Amino acid sequence: RLPAWRGLRAHARTFEGTHLRELLRDEARAAAFCVEHDGLMFDFSRQLMTLETRDRLLDLGAEAQLGPKIRAMARGEKINRTERRPALHTALRAPRGTRIEVDGEDVVPDVHAVRDRVSALSDTFRAGRLLGATGKPLKNIIVIGIGGSSLGPAFLYEALKATRLATRLGNRQLRFLANIDEVDTARAIADLDPAETLVIVTSKSFRTRETLINACTLRQWLFDSMAGVARPEAILQAHIAACTCDVGAAARWGVSRELTFPFWDWVGGRYSVTSSVGQLPIACAFGSDVFDQFIDGCRSMDEHFFNAPFERNIPVLMGLVGVWNCAFLGHGARALFPYCEALWRLPAHVQQVDMESNGKRVTLSGEPITDYAVGEVDFGEPGTTGQHSFFQLLHMGQTVPADFIGFAQPPHPMAHETVAMEGSMVSHHDELMANFFAQPDALACGLSAAELRAAGVSDELVPHRTFPGNRPSSVIMLPQLTPFSVGQILALYEHRTVVQGFVWGINSFDQWGVELGKQLAAEVRTEIGDARATGAPPKAPLPSTERNLRRYVELSSAASTAAAKARARASSIARSAVQRANPRLGAAPGAGEGQLAPDSASDR
Repeated sequence: RLPAWRGLRAHARTFEGTHLRELLRDEARAAAFCVEHDGLMFDFSRQLMTLETRDRLLDLGAEAQLGPKIRAMARGEKINRTERRPALHTALRAPRGTRIEVDGEDVVPDVHAVRDRVSALSDTFRAGRLLGATGKPLKNIIVIGIGGSSLGPAFLYEALKATRLATRLGNRQLRFLANIDEVDTARAIADLDPAETLVIVTSKSFRTRETLINACTLRQWLFDSMAGVARPEAILQAHIAACTCDVGAAARWGVSRELTFPFWDWVGGRYSVTSSVGQLPIACAFGSDVFDQFIDGCRSMDEHFFNAPFERNIPVLMGLVGVWNCAFLGHGARALFPYCEALWRLPAHVQQVDMESNGKRVTLSGEPITDYAVGEVDFGEPGTTGQHSFFQLLHMGQTVPADFIGFAQPPHPMAHETVAMEGSMVSHHDELMANFFAQPDALACGLSAAELRAAGVSDELVPHRTFPGNRPSSVIMLPQLTPFSVGQILALYEHRTVVQGFVWGINSFDQWGVELGKQLAAEVRTEIGDARATGAPPKAPLPSTERNLRRYVELSSAASTAAAKARARASSIARSAVQRANPRLGAAPGAGEGQLAPDSASDR
């Protein structure tokens, strides 16, 4: 409805017949479409757009009040209207002495107080002075959490352990348990000594069902392994930590105050990696100074986002490019290709940040979105493995805009970085980066039928080997993978998502779409339980679901009886341990079970 939006719709129609081959020959355009901040270079010259397109998109941002919306977010205004909360993850990166208020209270001192507590604990852990219930030093960590409580910290851990910082791990293990599937649990605990293991339960509300079931399972694993050696209440106090907004719920579950590290409801789960959620495992694994460097990288991008003029503002430009491709050119998917194996978990993290934020059907005011598209399907894979998986479709099938991320230097050079192959010397990193530079050009320029015929390709094969090109992409390049550069990348993609949501007029900070499936799962769970208890066949609203559910109960009932008895015994032990560990709490209803209530829309 905005004039700039209507103008862009008309402008998009003028690109019929325009090819990136021609646009890329314009040196002035190429220079204007390359922006750098603090070592991070963003080149969007391979996007199907002109300087006029960029200017029209900047006009759209102005008409959509992008600047005031960004400033409102930075100030801590309650821009998450459906939950009446700020979206203030950038305050987690604010330096000491900054003042950012929520409901009249400066939150920055609290942020740094928690960070100082985590730093102190991580120093104790790394020095071998954090002891378990049997007196052994703790050296293993299992992080239990799902969604933003897992994807962000896991991405950060995988990135850092591929650098020279891997030596800081020593003999310590850091693992993540997200899925409710027992296979994930078995992988998480395999070959670990429970007496040397710290379990971190990460849940914003401390009500996320999958997380608490897994937490109950690992709590029982700890109890069973140390039975007769340590009291259950001592095990609870020494071996389980929590990162949560609800400190009281963690205490009722049995976590000690000393090992509970809060964050706040103005931090969305998918934006929480720079809170205690990420700091506790990463600082324990690599050191608090490494996490501080990561925070510095995030802050560098935050300050650029808040202060740079929009025509040179990388997150703003990335977001506007996304709006252009999705809403005006009709590209409903988007890919992310880090040419760095260390970033193999980045696509999954960005997928959640973007799709959970901007996968919406109504505007902030509740109006259905019917005349334009919002929210891309995000996917990705590291290069060059992705090239041998789905690049066939990208080159010759559907058009999928893509981001390519690469580094000038390898994160951890091999002893034999250059090897002899077929009489010549080959560098691993140069080979990787040759593909990094070649693929965006191949997508953009393609290979025409005339070029194929000139190369002697038969007429029969020309249609099969023609690359149409005109496939948009952006290139992001940094000097080297470091904690600082990882922070830059993380904040960049957070802000890109926010920019698109602001322009589209949607709420990028709630996710009510995750609720219905959980509600239906609760009903199915009740039917399964009743069927097992009474022998009556389970019921379901849909005939196909009822048929499948009955078959499931029939095939699984034999194993379930023994499992139910084991669960009952474990529940009794856990409930007693929680009461002994927290005598002032009394017999809180459901305390031993972790109060498995439905979590709210933004709680992980």
